[in-house]
Amino acid sequence: MTQAKADIAQDLKLAMSAGEFDKAAKIGSRILRLHPKRTDIQIMTAVSELQGKMPAQAGQRLRRIFRNLAPDDRFFGPVSQNLVQYAQRTSDFDTVEAAFEQRYRAAPQYGVFACLLAEVIFRHQTHLSPGRSFAPRLDYAVEILAKIPESDPHQIDAQMLLARIFLYQDHHQKASDVLANIAQKRPNNLALREQLASTYAFAGHVDKAVSTCLAIIDEFPDCGAQPYNIISFMRAADLPEKTRDVLGAIINTPNAPYDQVYKASFVLARMDDAAGDMKSAFDWYQVGHAASRQARPIDMAAELHEMELIAKLARKAASEQEDTKTALVAEEDGPKPIFIVGMPRSGTTLSERILGAHPDVYAAGEIGDLAKALIEVVGRGTMSEQIARLSQKNIVEVRKRYLAAMKGYAPNARFVVNKTPANFLRVEAIRRVFPDAPILHTHRHPLATCLSLYTTPFANPMRFADDLGDLADYYRAYENLMKVYFETDRNGMLFDLPYEDLVADPETVGKAYLAHCGLDWHPACLEFYRNDKAATTASMIQVRRPIYTDSLGKWQRFKPYIGPLADLDRASSALDKGPGE
Repeated sequence: MTQAKADIAQDLKLAMSAGEFDKAAKIGSRILRLHPKRTDIQIMTAVSELQGKMPAQAGQRLRRIFRNLAPDDRFFGPVSQNLVQYAQRTSDFDTVEAAFEQRYRAAPQYGVFACLLAEVIFRHQTHLSPGRSFAPRLDYAVEILAKIPESDPHQIDAQMLLARIFLYQDHHQKASDVLANIAQKRPNNLALREQLASTYAFAGHVDKAVSTCLAIIDEFPDCGAQPYNIISFMRAADLPEKTRDVLGAIINTPNAPYDQVYKASFVLARMDDAAGDMKSAFDWYQVGHAASRQARPIDMAAELHEMELIAKLARKAASEQEDTKTALVAEEDGPKPIFIVGMPRSGTTLSERILGAHPDVYAAGEIGDLAKALIEVVGRGTMSEQIARLSQKNIVEVRKRYLAAMKGYAPNARFVVNKTPANFLRVEAIRRVFPDAPILHTHRHPLATCLSLYTTPFANPMRFADDLGDLADYYRAYENLMKVYFETDRNGMLFDLPYEDLVADPETVGKAYLAHCGLDWHPACLEFYRNDKAATTASMIQVRRPIYTDSLGKWQRFKPYIGPLADLDRASSALDKGPGE
């Protein structure tokens, strides 16, 4: 009788199964001294090193294996994917990009090399900046993906990655074209069809978005809440008759995914809102937010403390009369920055659209270039930690990188506008780096802002808005921080921009804040809605038509149900001083 051959990797596998990765790495290294050609053990050892305390060693091992693996080798997939995970885990994207680039240049006929290289380039960019930012390297990724022929087995994967890159770049028309082509080849791919519908919505193609969602609902009875969510936001009158039954079943399903409950609840809320049943609508919003909060808890104490720390840094700089004159970079010949900040849903989009309609201005939208430059120069950390690390040398480098990005967006423009609302947390950093940059602060009635936040189905829900008490606390902390900014505005670059004033008299207010930015008034600014650039925010439908006033008091319909938000309802915000005061 033949005795079964012993598994030399048994102890390695047992240690990995027990989560003892450092022990597993040592066992693997010991085995490899006797069996250096065992690729499977090399991979298990590398995974153990990566999960344990030797990630750098794992990267070296994986790159060494990858250099010599043929694309059809059974270990090629595990090794390449572990290399991508190594880059993500350690932020060492450069060495992985170099390894993939080497294989791609040596054998460009293999689509898999192009896909791997483009994937790690894309992941590197989103790691530095989850929000869109100027990234020429992504153009290279698009270029190599576009070269993959239809006959290549990885062509569909390449097209899917291409669509993701286009979406990141806010090239929604390009993304929808790519996704529509793939959907024809894979009509039974529900996730793909939903992504196509979402892309149509972001591009402002209401008819295509709605018709695509209706087709999904008809062809996929168990499609979930997303198609209904898109229809409710784009054209709620087209929701199918069975909507309430379908979404009610989703919400009542035990252990239903939180995002499905969140979306379903918001659709039902919008339906009740349209029917005039405000109590039921608000109840549904609370159901959705409760599901989001349970799945995505937030440390509110830390959030509020962070704003206090930023305020202290602003006061300290003002009291010490720190020199805010930045050493200019010699080649500053491109566009100058303008920043629009404020809470989300406070009017940042409208104010940017008016400004962006000026012929001397490029409206870049919500971009992550400032956050990216800060990370690259001073490292990761909280905003207060990054501000504290802004030495004169770092300031010059952040400024140089940010201005280079702005020149990349629009080299011939006089100004480039960044309207990322969350930059209100970065105002102190902005004015240290750009003491000469106009900063427009938009705000609405506190309840208008908070209730808009509470009733908008964001793709990535804002965790501070999942609880009415937390939302009220966050708004107060934001407001207090803005007061400190205005009190310490030594260079006079902050401009107070109430949304209600802008809507009531757009030309007068528009002229005032354009003048603050160093711009003469231009008639085109009031015809911003003729600009065909898509606005990829929750305000996308509103900003495609002229200024309207019918939403100014819409928040009042929920006033009886707002609970902890009630204290925010006062005659006027403490910041309502009038335009520019």
